[in-house]
Amino acid sequence: MLSRGLQAGRSLLRTGVWKDCSVVRRQLSDGVKNGASSNGASSSVSAEQAAAKSAASSSPKGPSSISPPTTSSSSSTSGASAASSTEASSRLMRSMQESIEAAQAAAVAQASSGAGAGAQEAAADSRLMRLLSAAGNTLFIAALGTTAYFGYYTLRYNTSEMQDLIDQRKKPENEFPGSSVWVPVMSWYADNRKQLAETIKKYSDPPSEHLLPDLPLHARHVRTLVLDLDDTLIHSDWTRGRGWRTFKRPGAEDFLRQMAQYYELVIYTDQLPTYADPILDRLDPQRFIQYRLYRDSTQYVNGKHVRNLNYLNRDLDKVLLITANPDAHALQPDNAVKLKPWKLESGDTALLDLIPLLEQVFRTNVPDVRAVVRSFEGQDIPSAFRERMLKANQKASERRGLFGSLRR
Repeated sequence: MLSRGLQAGRSLLRTGVWKDCSVVRRQLSDGVKNGASSNGASSSVSAEQAAAKSAASSSPKGPSSISPPTTSSSSSTSGASAASSTEASSRLMRSMQESIEAAQAAAVAQASSGAGAGAQEAAADSRLMRLLSAAGNTLFIAALGTTAYFGYYTLRYNTSEMQDLIDQRKKPENEFPGSSVWVPVMSWYADNRKQLAETIKKYSDPPSEHLLPDLPLHARHVRTLVLDLDDTLIHSDWTRGRGWRTFKRPGAEDFLRQMAQYYELVIYTDQLPTYADPILDRLDPQRFIQYRLYRDSTQYVNGKHVRNLNYLNRDLDKVLLITANPDAHALQPDNAVKLKPWKLESGDTALLDLIPLLEQVFRTNVPDVRAVVRSFEGQDIPSAFRERMLKANQKASERRGLFGSLRR
């Protein structure tokens, strides 16, 4: 504001001075014109006087003229004209000086008033910024405290426990100072927390509690074999030279053909249909796999797509999950046959090594397949089962040899 006032003062001073200078120039030009006309008149009078004197000297003497002398009259006229010109110039200079002084005073006054207004505005801005800063700090501290308070109850209690705590605090014997405020506030918090949990559940849980249709009555004894896709049956690989390509795991087609005789086959992948369907159409052209479940049928837990077998509409004691993804079986590890991920290693026989185990489970009619999986805890199931079968065959051959010697 001070700078704007000074600029306005300079502008006013500049404008006033130039206006006064223009007035001075006009008045000076008028004075010069008046002086020139006066000098012309005096020159003409002097010429007339000289002519009169010349005529008098040349003419004979006669009676003296009664007209007054002209020389004194012209001299007085010239003196009066000079005095009036000097006085006009003095007035003009005084007027010019007064105009300049008035313009300077106005500029100083305007600059002073602008500086005062600028100082007041700066002070007002400073007060406003202090108030806004204090308000912002207060809101930040309040928000931080509120977040910490409700965060504690979020981590400490689940929704049902929180509701039980509120119900207990509503009882008269459990009242405490401030309970009249605490109870309605926490009730509001619990209600909104339930609504938020239900909204999240819509997107994190499978779309239906029964992802597969009911089994017919005559097929209730059938066991279900759930297969993962990536690194279990196939592997997708990318290189700069050829881009993306998908490779079948060795023995995948034979494995599907064999297992379709004993199990209900289901693909359960965390991929989208646009990725999985073209691969499955080429991997399984004869449709040994009866059902295909995709990413929307998984359960989203801690940023991972988990296969929740509870949603399959099958008895878990008759369900086996074969996967190479450790996150896939996080919810039902006792139902999972864990394979090593296949990364294009040559000579892999994991799927073919599983065929005897799965055939044995079917033929022995194991009441709960989870007991079989737990018996291989911490081991590579195909390798461990192969070793067990070798030992069993050795013992059987030893028994046959012993019985043969006794017969002899």
